[in-house]
Parts: sequence; C-alpha cells; structure tokens
Amino acid sequence: MTGIEILWQETANFAEGYQGNLMISAFSMLLGTLIGGLLGCVRAGYSGLIRAGAEFLTSICRNVPSFVLLFYMAFMIPNEVTWLDGTILKVPLWFKATVALTFPVIGFASDQTLAYFTQYRARISGAGETFWVAWVQYFLIIIMASATASVIGADEIVGRANTVIARSDDAGFLLMTYGYVSLWFLATGLAVTGVLKLVLGLRARPDGLAAE
Repeated sequence: MTGIEILWQETANFAEGYQGNLMISAFSMLLGTLIGGLLGCVRAGYSGLIRAGAEFLTSICRNVPSFVLLFYMAFMIPNEVTWLDGTILKVPLWFKATVALTFPVIGFASDQTLAYFTQYRARISGAGETFWVAWVQYFLIIIMASATASVIGADEIVGRANTVIARSDDAGFLLMTYGYVSLWFLATGLAVTGVLKLVLGLRARPDGLAAE
C-alpha cells in the first residue's frame, strides 16, 4: 500500500482527531474572550488599584508561553476529581490543553477590548470591525497552537498522525503525513478568512447593492 493510499485510508481518523483541535480552540476562545473582555472593560472603565490589577493579570496571561502552560496544566490539574457523593470524574487531557490556551486568549481579548473602547470614545469608525477581524485572526492562531496539545497526549490530529507515522520507518512518508495534516489547518484558515472577507464585504456595500 502506497503512502497516499494509507493517508486516504486514515482520512476519517484524522478528521475525528481534527475535531479535537477545533473543540480545544473553540472553548479556549470562548472562555478567553469572556474573561479577557471583562478585564478589558475594567481597564477601560476604572482607575487606580482596580485598573492596575487588571493590567497585571493581562500582562501575565499575555506573556506566559502557552507551550509551558501545557505542561504546567498537565501536572497541576488532577487526572480525576471526586465529588462529595463519591463519584469520580476523570479530567480529559483536552480540557487541560484548553485551559492552557485560554490564558493567551485572555491577554489578547483584554487588549482588544481596551482598544475597542479607546477607538469608540475617540469616535473612530470601524472599531467593531477591527475587533472582530483581530479576533478571527487570533482564533486561527489558536487553532494552529492546538496542535501542540499532542505533547501532553491530548487526542487531536497531530497525535493521531504520529501514531500513523510510527508504523513506518520511511522518512518520505513522515514528510507526506505532516504535509497532509498541514493541509487541514491551511484549509481551515482559507475557509475562515474567506467567510470573514465575505461578511465584511457585505457590510461595506451600500444598502442598494446589498439588497440586489
């Protein structure tokens, strides 16, 4: 069986793994945006110690490497939690990866929220569009960063690709497999960017043209 045939056979397996990447990225962006947006609102609307505290938290989230956080969360978050009734709940590795990637999103969302309020108060047009364009671009960055979750054993596409690669000692197959996996991320980036351009294009059209 050729390398191309193997990759075609493993496509469904890779697709299932890629769902893990999208899930990790989506939850990280959701949680990070909510928490970071709150910090940004505090930075924009308060002063003194409250603002300083929000600035400090933003700085920590912005500057701590997410790759380091992956290992930190893998060891610090327990593998299982026991509830009061004795029920044992296992903590999945994808959750740990999500928490790790949430931190940089918090820093990003806090800065973007502050920038939004600054532009809005200055009556600069397009403040909302600027926020969402930056948000979508960062979402794509987080999707790519989700591939690092494989280092802690989280179930995602790169981890599954490594399992497939381990069955062969052919260096060419290794490059072919990683190239195929890269296409999944590239296709996602092109699709999301295309949708963003379409939406922004429709919003920019005059009402008459949009109606047509």
